[in-house]
Amino acid sequence: MFFSVIVPVFKVHAYLKACIESVLNQSFTDWELILTDDGSPDACPQICDDYAAKDPRIRVIHKENGGLVSARQAGIRLASGDYVMHLDGDDALMPQALANAYRIIEKTKAELVSFSYVRSMGGVLSDRFDEPIEEGLYDKAAMVQSMYPKLLLDASMRHMHYFLCGKAIKRELAVKAQLAVPTSVLLGEDVCCTLPCYLQAEKVYISHTAAYIYTVREDSMTTGCFAGQLTQLETVVETLRRMDCSAVTDFNEQLLRYFCFMCFAIIAAAAENGRYDELPHMKRILSRSVYGMMLIEASFADITFKSRIAVRLIQKNHIAAAFRFLSLCTSVKQMMHKKG
Repeated sequence: MFFSVIVPVFKVHAYLKACIESVLNQSFTDWELILTDDGSPDACPQICDDYAAKDPRIRVIHKENGGLVSARQAGIRLASGDYVMHLDGDDALMPQALANAYRIIEKTKAELVSFSYVRSMGGVLSDRFDEPIEEGLYDKAAMVQSMYPKLLLDASMRHMHYFLCGKAIKRELAVKAQLAVPTSVLLGEDVCCTLPCYLQAEKVYISHTAAYIYTVREDSMTTGCFAGQLTQLETVVETLRRMDCSAVTDFNEQLLRYFCFMCFAIIAAAAENGRYDELPHMKRILSRSVYGMMLIEASFADITFKSRIAVRLIQKNHIAAAFRFLSLCTSVKQMMHKKG
């Protein structure tokens, strides 16, 4: 078995069939599909069982709800493929995803292959999103020079794709990284897996071919607890700090920038969705001294005007001003879109 495709399943019944079909329709056929039903209360468990009854390559795990980390851990424990690919239950693979990964691995012996992705909004695919470095094979020396400075975030806010999906990873690397992530990590679980994989790999291939389709769901954009996400940031930062990242010479600086960037991204998402109700909670969380020191110590260069203003306001603990500024930016963008 060459590939194990692992899909955590929870409340994605409207998307799950398309997700599974995208694996069944792969031109490369030497794979197993592991569906981990994380106690989903909808039709997902039956959908999983129905597909498993039709194709012996599909295996199903039914478990009590424990969150994304525990679902992926359950799946990877069962995996038997040489390489692992993660796929979220509301997303899909491009038809040639596994074939392209196999071709690259056979040619280069890369332990990790990272592909580009496209977004799907209402069934319409967006432009391709590439990694921020050139396509090609990277040995350890090239990784240290070109990849390591962007593992979390460089001074210009460029970073390697955080998400675990869209990557083919040698199973030994993936298992070790995945099982080391605490189940308490509810935000940033992907980067807690990808970062140690990059550090342990001797060869990595970056492909600018799209292999992954990320579905933008309107129903998930307005229901998130943004203040809760800010609280969860502390857990992921502490998890990253405990890793042996000594090979990354500026890791501490990257970690500070990552924290500040994530605060900025969460506040921007709340502002974009008009969540003024969350503003007092976000202000209270970010007023904590440990958060304040990390924000102040993060340094950036060559970032956009919008990012520079928002980050500066956040660093000075002017959270309400940053929120309103980002909300205004969203309104202007929407107006320009309508005029266009």
